[in-house]
Amino acid sequence: MERFSRFSLVFSVLCLIVGCGGGSTQTTTTPQASVSVSAPTGSVVAGGTLQFAAAVTGTASPIFAWSVNGIAGGNSTFGTITPTGTGSAATYAAPSSVPSPSTVTIQAALTSNPSINGTMTAAVTSAGLPANAADRFLEQTTFGPTTTLVSQVQQTGFQNFIANQFAMPVTPYADPAPTETNLTPLQQRYLVQLLTAPDQLRQRVAFALGQIFVISGTKDTLPTEFTPYLNLLENDAFTNYRQIMQDVTLSPAMGYYLDMVNNDKPSTTLGTHADENYARELMQLFTVGLSMLNEDGSFQADGSGNPIPTYTQATVSAFALVYTGWTYPTQAGATLLKHNPAYWVGPMEALDSNHDMTAKSPVLQYPGVANGGALPAGQTSAQDLQGALDNIFNHPNVPPFVSKQLIQHLVTSNPSPAYVQRVADVFKNNGAGVRGDMKAVITAILLDPEARQGDDPTAAITANFGHLQEPILYITGLLRAFNATTDGANLAGQANNMGQNPLSPGSVFNFFSPSYVIPGTTSLGPEFQILTTATALNRANFVNTFAFGSLGATTTVDFSSYASQSQSALLASLNTLLMHGTMSADMQNSIVAAMQAVPAGSTQALTQAKTAIYLIATSSQYQVYH
Repeated sequence: MERFSRFSLVFSVLCLIVGCGGGSTQTTTTPQASVSVSAPTGSVVAGGTLQFAAAVTGTASPIFAWSVNGIAGGNSTFGTITPTGTGSAATYAAPSSVPSPSTVTIQAALTSNPSINGTMTAAVTSAGLPANAADRFLEQTTFGPTTTLVSQVQQTGFQNFIANQFAMPVTPYADPAPTETNLTPLQQRYLVQLLTAPDQLRQRVAFALGQIFVISGTKDTLPTEFTPYLNLLENDAFTNYRQIMQDVTLSPAMGYYLDMVNNDKPSTTLGTHADENYARELMQLFTVGLSMLNEDGSFQADGSGNPIPTYTQATVSAFALVYTGWTYPTQAGATLLKHNPAYWVGPMEALDSNHDMTAKSPVLQYPGVANGGALPAGQTSAQDLQGALDNIFNHPNVPPFVSKQLIQHLVTSNPSPAYVQRVADVFKNNGAGVRGDMKAVITAILLDPEARQGDDPTAAITANFGHLQEPILYITGLLRAFNATTDGANLAGQANNMGQNPLSPGSVFNFFSPSYVIPGTTSLGPEFQILTTATALNRANFVNTFAFGSLGATTTVDFSSYASQSQSALLASLNTLLMHGTMSADMQNSIVAAMQAVPAGSTQALTQAKTAIYLIATSSQYQVYH
């Protein structure tokens, strides 16, 4: 693919001090202090990002106010500027289309004295993104890059791609046939949807949410139970995290899985107690976690250096009372009962006479908590539920806890504390005072400088950056790369062989833990928890079947276009599509040697192409996204 050139970054320097030279900063000063602004690169494309740094002399502990063309924080026309860390650095996000004029001015001013400021001008260009950068971005936003999407992202830029994906209608799951008695047909539809749905970013985010708000086919065994939950996650993927909490809580599939449905109020006569299962997991796994966090996701510690618990057993017991009285949705024409018959369409409903109406205390405690961290007596089921979810949603742990997990699923297993905090800040406030805005959070995750640091394959990247492709991503990535057609048959079995049976994690703790540490290291590697000797071999067996055999009569892959290329062109195209330009010279030499060892004959070129694909796809360099 054509690698488009970019406009150079224009540096405009105004020096008020005799002897100030160079060509990379512009400075104004007073006798007391001066500020300078710089950037590490000479280009920025529409939809791209650029990191700026401010330096000051003559004053201690400065706080900077950043602007674009004199507009605090910038705007959608000229681009936005977001401080990072302590505020001495900031990320400029160029608009999705080139502004007029195309040159913008970035300014950092001391908040204590705005007249002391530094400026720098930058030209925004419409030139396309490099193919390698587009390919890598698609690894984080889809179920695998395709040549068509790579070209699209090159032309539109990152922000436009995200905006277009946000605007796409939901691709819904079809209603299952009443005769389906197991999850197999839904697993097929599920994998086909991940492979082919045009709203790829929504599918990818819903996939991540499904591994946070876990239900499983080990208990929700029927497509009629599971399908509405998949549609719920899709519909809510771009809404607000508080909305997701609400809808998941009232999902009959979740209610059945974690025992909130038909959860009766305590009765000394009957000897019954409120079930605590959902009360515990909503906090532990879906929202706040077990230990208090700093805003960057690191653990807070007590005076002895031990983690501080987020909640106590008394908190779980109080919340368990909140979730009493709810039953399955009432079917059309029926009357609400204490225990409605199982029905999976729509939210659960409450019978207040089966709801505990005593005061609930303590719920979560934190500075500024509403009502002193208690829910008053006499409230209805719905009132208690709203109060409880608001109490959890506004806990200070939620932004870093949720942000880190979403980063891990989309970008990297080991985000830096600064990366987590930048995204958590957006979770707390999308810029318009809204907490939990999923569109803002997703955008912040994907356009963060840490996420984009590897877009140039020649640039240095953090040593433990990236994540192992989990089996479903591994399968879909290869099938999408080579334009496979399939009805999904046999694919679930392949994923299961690699340790990830679609829609059926072993427990509410998912297929793997977000806090799993790779043995012998200090690095997090959640997906490595299901990588064993057996599943690693099954990965290679899958690729061998994919390249040299058949995944079944209803799955077809055509490698002929690669067989028609020269060896150098073949490696170049595979390097871009599968490895976003990171293939080492040693790896290329090894693949060429293997290709040249293929015996001559009528199928030599095709076998050579398949050999190259097999060697790349089974390599650690491909299996771990960087």
